[in-house]
Formats: sequence, structure tokens, C-alpha cells
Amino acid sequence: MNGARVAFLLALVGPSAAAAPVARAQDFSPGEETVFTVSYLSVPTGEGRIRVGNAEGDIWPVILQARTSGAASLLDIREHLVSYWDVGRRLSRGSDLQAFEVGDFHTDSARFDRGASQVTVVEQRRGREKKLTVLAVPEGTLDLAGAFLWLRVQDLALGRQYEIPVVSGTSPFTLLAEVKSREVVKTPAGDFPSFKITVHSAFPGKFSTRRDSTLWLSESAGHHLVRASAEFAVGSVVAELKSYRPGGQETAAR
Repeated sequence: MNGARVAFLLALVGPSAAAAPVARAQDFSPGEETVFTVSYLSVPTGEGRIRVGNAEGDIWPVILQARTSGAASLLDIREHLVSYWDVGRRLSRGSDLQAFEVGDFHTDSARFDRGASQVTVVEQRRGREKKLTVLAVPEGTLDLAGAFLWLRVQDLALGRQYEIPVVSGTSPFTLLAEVKSREVVKTPAGDFPSFKITVHSAFPGKFSTRRDSTLWLSESAGHHLVRASAEFAVGSVVAELKSYRPGGQETAAR
């Protein structure tokens, strides 16, 4: 499935009134790595990984990878997405995706021009000419990966609602999310006090969602992803945290 959607399943902006004490968010940092097990229809089918690369000025490359394994290898899916996070503005500069999805190889890129309020999307399918699309977008529009990163640096609190304009490929839509509860989530990596967040989206095509997705983000600084579940048109997918390494450790070791 789409790399950003698997590793992510979320995004948002614009808080409403809070009904509980606010958890102060700190930005994630280079060197952070989260690894997930991914299950499809309750059967282990692959692994996902999110890693924050070395800073290049104000830009932090955030690498999202996903691939099928085991019995699911019959449906070969491999995805490598890099989102370019502007740490100063807390916005995405764009992204590059390389994906092999059940025999279909394609590369996509997106670049935001914040001054012109537009995004340029380039799509390349095997055996086809490149398709270039320029879209006018509202201020603050993000791609899916950027929306997930944006959510992580917000001050989450019970009852807060968020919405943000998002573009996925050449499809613009609005993501809506609400912090529903706080609960301890048990994962292979341990137990994590987390915020449970429901996300209403409008993914088009075969990976369209049938109902709201659910995310669990840690209450700790940086709000890393602990668990995610979504029911796509092709079936339900669950990602659970397998291991987590905070940022700064890789840099400090050098």
C-alpha cells in the first residue's frame, strides 16, 4: 500500500478547545528510528521503518520504508519515501517516493512553493512519460508524511480537534482528527502511555478508507507512533511498534 499511508495513517492542524492538561511537545531529532510490525487481516505481513536522517541546514530528511514479507511476499510491495521536513517552519518542503507495488514500479515527487501557494507533482510510471501537475493549494498544505510529522510536534490534549489541507499524489483533501482518550498501549517494544486519535481521511482509489483510522501517539516528548490501525477497501491493516531509538544517540556516538 502507499508508503506514506502505511507508515503513517494520519495528519492535521487547528486546535479546538482543550478538555485536559496539555502535553508539551518537543521536536523529534536526527538519529531517531522507529520500527513496526505490519499485519494485514490479523496476519503478519511485513515491516515498516521511520528514520530521521542527518540535518542538512534547516531540512531534516525523514525516511519511511515499508515492505511485505513471509506469505505476503506473493504480493510484493516495497516502498521508500523521503519527506523533507523544514524544522524551522514545521512544514514539509516536499517528498520523493520510489515504490514497487505488485508489479507496478513508479516514482513520485512533490515540491511545495510556499510563496506561490502551490505544489508541483511529478509522477513516473514504468513505460509511460512523466506526468507533471501544478496545483494551487491553501496555505499550510502538507503531503501525508509531512502531516504526520506536523501532528507529532503539536501540543496534544484530550478533546482537541485538528484539520489540515493535504495533497496525496494529485488529490487534495482535508484530514480531520480528534484526540479521543489516553491509554497505555502494549506493544512488542513495551508499554507506552499514549494519546488515542481518530483520523477521518479521504484516500482515493483501491486504498481508500472505509471508516476512520486510529493512531496511538506516545505521551512522551516527540509523540512517536506506537500503534496505528486502518481499514482500507482491500482490508484492515495494523502497525505496532517493534523497537524505538530516540534521536540524538546516533549523532552523539560519532
